[in-house]
Amino acid sequence: MASLVPAGGTGSGVAVPLGSGAGMFGERLRSFAAQSAVRKAAPWFAGVAGMGLLALTWAALSPAPQRVLYSSLGDAERASVVTTLDKAGISYTIDSSTGALTVGEDDVYRARMLVASDGSLAAPETGSDLIASLPMGASRTLEGDRLRAAQERELTMTIMEIVGVEAVRVHIAKAERSVFVREDVAPSASIMVRLARGRQLTDGQVVAITNLVAGSVPGLSIDAVKVVDQHGKLLTQARDPHSGRIDLQAQMEAKLNSQVSQLLTPMFGAGAFTAQVQVELDMNEVTSARESYDKDGTVRRETTQQSQSSDVTAGGIPGVLANTPPAEGEARQGAPNDTQQGNTAGGIGESSATRVYELGREVLVSNLSPGSVKYLSVAVAIDQAALAKASAADINKVKELVTAAVGAREDRGDKVTVVMRPFEKIEAEEVPFYETSWFAMAVRNGVAILAVLLVLLLAVRPAIKALRGMGVSDKTAGSSGEGVALPIPTYDIEGTTSLNRETLDGQIELAQRVARENPDDAVLALRRLLAEDARAGASA
Repeated sequence: MASLVPAGGTGSGVAVPLGSGAGMFGERLRSFAAQSAVRKAAPWFAGVAGMGLLALTWAALSPAPQRVLYSSLGDAERASVVTTLDKAGISYTIDSSTGALTVGEDDVYRARMLVASDGSLAAPETGSDLIASLPMGASRTLEGDRLRAAQERELTMTIMEIVGVEAVRVHIAKAERSVFVREDVAPSASIMVRLARGRQLTDGQVVAITNLVAGSVPGLSIDAVKVVDQHGKLLTQARDPHSGRIDLQAQMEAKLNSQVSQLLTPMFGAGAFTAQVQVELDMNEVTSARESYDKDGTVRRETTQQSQSSDVTAGGIPGVLANTPPAEGEARQGAPNDTQQGNTAGGIGESSATRVYELGREVLVSNLSPGSVKYLSVAVAIDQAALAKASAADINKVKELVTAAVGAREDRGDKVTVVMRPFEKIEAEEVPFYETSWFAMAVRNGVAILAVLLVLLLAVRPAIKALRGMGVSDKTAGSSGEGVALPIPTYDIEGTTSLNRETLDGQIELAQRVARENPDDAVLALRRLLAEDARAGASA
């Protein structure tokens, strides 16, 4: 504790602080805290320090960011990896829903290196590795079995690339080839797939697997490939012939329902009507062919042949000029022609004509694919509150609109029915507020805000009050009723100082601070000191 001693050792004078080194450090600290700039910056500094302390606490207590180490592992492989991580002291987390194994972001690469070096998760052996490990001098049987195993391994790794497939087993059955063609047995294949939880292979994926396997094995037909899942369900079984009809009918009904909803929603509202469409499709596939000819054909080619012979036969001995000469000609009116000459000559004529006609031919082949609409039925129920003052004409207009929207036809016998009925309101059960997502978020945010407020009230506020209290005490001590206590050194009888050098420097610094911050009080104290010195000199 610093003490005040009157200057000169006797009489009433100015009080001078005396103290040890620790006291001087406290005086310096209080003087530093009493500065106006420090007092203004102290709340901000305390707030930033509190937030930093809170962030440091959160970083120390919160878990590190997690990264996926392996997403799809079997139970045996996952257990082997977990054992390796436990030996290395690496913390991990296993997702119960997906089975994903996650570790801290800082440990992911070290964990992968440890698992790879320990051999806990070995890479699957490929078909090339199986063939490469075939020993020299192996028998033909061993060689065939190894080649078949390599083929199965390659198909297994290929099928596992399909999304949703976790594990695959492929079995190929091949009989020994015989020199007799009748004794040859075609190969077959069986595939067992294990799917991820909630996944299911579509018909297209099953067909793709069967085609893939059949195309990889020579002589293997698609029908000889069977695919089974982990539940023992045969996926390659023949589909129901009526399944395509049901799917097509469902698509057609959904399309027509959507058209009716788009038409009536702007008129009555989303919940003011209900519509159902029933479609009957014609699934018969009809192929018809028709061939027709043109009755009135056109002449393409015509050929005419004529021949004529005389009616008088030759007589006499052959080789002798004893033939009868031709008859004498007769004069007739008109232009001569071949017929008249023939008739004049008295010969016999023959003629023939050949005509080739070009006939038109038309061949028409029509195919009617299945899926055409055979019958259509539409039922629409409208809430009576939406059409409170509607008349029969209004209902007929709505019926005409629905008929035009779905494409109903009278000649086909389609039926459209529109009725008005009062609807009962269905009240959905509300979810409790504590089960909603926003409630959990609000609780987390509230806890975080409460923690910040506690830090501000319990740590920052007391620190600010302490700093302000030290500043007020320094001002009070500097502006007391008797004046300011100036640091004046006191001398003993021998004339030596009773204060060391460090104490003197501290007193000088304190006097300078008081003169700088409270100049009026410093001037008043100096005047009093000069007046007391003058009175002391006069009395002497």
